[in-house]
Amino acid sequence: MEDKHKLKQDFSELTADVVDVTIGLVSDSELLKDIPVAGMIYKLGKAVSSIPDAIFLQKVGKFLQTVNEKTTRDQRISFAEDVRRDKDKREKLYSAIFLKIDKFDDISKPDLFAKIFACFITNKIREEDFTALASALNHATVENLKFFSNSYWKDKGYLLRNAYAPLKGDYGSLLSTNLVAINLKQKLDTTHGRLPTLLYSLSFEVTELGCLYAFIAEDFEDYFAFVDETQRGYAKIRAYGRQYAFKSTLPDDEFAKKIQQKFPQKR
Repeated sequence: MEDKHKLKQDFSELTADVVDVTIGLVSDSELLKDIPVAGMIYKLGKAVSSIPDAIFLQKVGKFLQTVNEKTTRDQRISFAEDVRRDKDKREKLYSAIFLKIDKFDDISKPDLFAKIFACFITNKIREEDFTALASALNHATVENLKFFSNSYWKDKGYLLRNAYAPLKGDYGSLLSTNLVAINLKQKLDTTHGRLPTLLYSLSFEVTELGCLYAFIAEDFEDYFAFVDETQRGYAKIRAYGRQYAFKSTLPDDEFAKKIQQKFPQKR
């Protein structure tokens, strides 16, 4: 009985801080005013009685905390006012957000999700890209997402001249996320007097969605922007229908230094 009582006491102490922080963030959030689901979270926090409930509140708290860090109060108020004009759309949006948070299988995913959401509410990305990136988080493990992000930046040797350059390695586990796509090339081999033979090579290419993820996940969201009218004449942008332009780097510029600091080369 003593062990059971101690476990209950430890659980109460463990959840107390999480609950207090999350309730405070929910209550103070400019984004959640007059949102029914926010009231439900508040009530859950007041009566939390299980580990899944406590974990959900922790994920919500982490999400709101990161959104607050990545956006200004004015930006959050502006977004809240925009979505308030369409009640049905607002409730669907927030219900979907908290449903995704509840389904996340890793405590670090709400932080990534918050970074993506922050880009959406500050008009850095389109709504469809926000939705697609959010789905990618649910379709991949954190380990695979880290592998993708690390490889994306390290493969480029800190000189990001082509954001869409082929990746080295096997990314088959990420195909369902749409962060990568298969590039199948064929070549006619006529060497050594043989009959002409078609040879095939397969590689993984980063999609535009993958580029967005790599930049946003590593806090490089200031280094991409929507394609403007002067850029739409470029052949590749026009041919692929790209929506975003990603900054290139030079050896000693600010962006390259930030990449080097975050992804130091092994010596």
